[in-house]
Amino acid sequence: MAAPTTPTNVVLDNQSGDTLILVSSTYEGVPNVIKSGASPSEFPQDTELSVIASVVYAVGNIATWVVVWTANNEVATSVLPPGTPLIWKDIWNKLQRDGAIDSYRTSYGWEYNSTVEIKSDGDAQTLSVIISSDPISKLN
Repeated sequence: MAAPTTPTNVVLDNQSGDTLILVSSTYEGVPNVIKSGASPSEFPQDTELSVIASVVYAVGNIATWVVVWTANNEVATSVLPPGTPLIWKDIWNKLQRDGAIDSYRTSYGWEYNSTVEIKSDGDAQTLSVIISSDPISKLN
C-alpha cells in the first residue's frame, strides 16, 4: 500500500476526438489543454499535501471528464453531460482499488469512455488514464 507521501506519475491520454480544457485540479502543473491524438500528457504529483487528487476537464462542449485518485491506490472516474453539477460525495463513493471505468452516451450517437488504472511499487504510483470515444450503432 502506498504511503500518504508517495509520489504519483500521472499519464493522461486523450483519444476522444475533442480537445480537453482544464476546469479544475487539486494540483499545479496539470496541463490546461490536452489535444486529442497527441502524445499522452505526463506529469508528477506529490501527495505530501493531500492523499486525494483530482482533475476535471471539459471535453469540448460535449462532456465533463472527472478523475480522482488517492495515495492508497484508489481511483474513480466519471464522464458527465456538460453542465452537470459535480457532486464530489458521489464521485468519492465510486472510489475503487486499482482501476475504474465510466462512460457517457450522447444524444447524437457517440459514447465517451474513461478507463483509469493505478499501480504502486511501494515507493511511487503510476496513474494511467484514457478518455476515448466511439460511434454507437443505431441498432443498439
